[in-house]
Amino acid sequence: MKIVLFGLGSIGQRHAQMLLDKYNHDLYAFRSGKSKSPNSLGIKEVRSWSGVKKINPDIAFITNPTSLHIKTAIRCAEIGCKIFIDKPLGDKLTGLDKLIKIIKSKKLVTMVGYNLRFHPVIKALKKFVDKYEPLHLKVTTTSYLPNWRRGTDYKKSYRTNKNMGGGVILDLSHEFDYINYLLGEIKIVKGQFSRRSDLTVNVEDYADVLINTKLSPVNLHINFLSHKKQRLIQIDFKNLTVIGDLVNCTIEEYKNEKMISRKQFGTDRNISFSSELEYFFKNIDNPQMMNNLSDASNLYKKIIDFKNNG
Repeated sequence: MKIVLFGLGSIGQRHAQMLLDKYNHDLYAFRSGKSKSPNSLGIKEVRSWSGVKKINPDIAFITNPTSLHIKTAIRCAEIGCKIFIDKPLGDKLTGLDKLIKIIKSKKLVTMVGYNLRFHPVIKALKKFVDKYEPLHLKVTTTSYLPNWRRGTDYKKSYRTNKNMGGGVILDLSHEFDYINYLLGEIKIVKGQFSRRSDLTVNVEDYADVLINTKLSPVNLHINFLSHKKQRLIQIDFKNLTVIGDLVNCTIEEYKNEKMISRKQFGTDRNISFSSELEYFFKNIDNPQMMNNLSDASNLYKKIIDFKNNG
């Protein structure tokens, strides 16, 4: 198949490299910038929308800055592409209804990429939730933003700037997505957030969120300003507490305040991305694949509403 990648930043390059390594598709990179130097992966380039239409691609991978996702997806849908949009879906609701209308009218296959759904720890936690009744979840995700892309000026990245769709709520919307995936539909989101440091330019760097879902209440804390990197999910059941550690890739079980089991998974970060792509191509002709635009937009609207109104 012919695939055009829109955006060759860190996540775009990750997807592109996996496509090169594991598949035999015909790849193109859409380059809208002024730089004339070729991309480091040696992918064929196209520099105009007329050029994209001439290629007549089967699939678009949208991995450009968050603020451009919906606008780019609309243009790709208009020419009939199947669409993979890396998280989040966008940074506002503008254009979303138009995109949904085009996707439905053309019956296009879509997926919003939240690779942590494919993380071995999330897969293991899903089995616990399906087996036992969760009473409460506590989710804690913290990191120090300057360490995300060492050797680069992180303040020029999309995640630190409002006009590019940055901020901890959208950039760590993984947490909202896997809560939704594990527990069923998120019904209520409320809490507080703000910019407490100078690590971002003009967007929030922390959020404390209270979430109500179909199965259980959730307490969520996310931030960009902690010198301790962690991504922990604690689930309390009636007779068991399970803690999933996505950074160290472990599952621990506790009973009567004592650890009764500990399982270590592989720590290769590419596993979840690879499994995500495998799922996407396996379901490439299924409009109802996991996290299609219709499903993903329901949660996205709630995230945007929280970001706009608290």
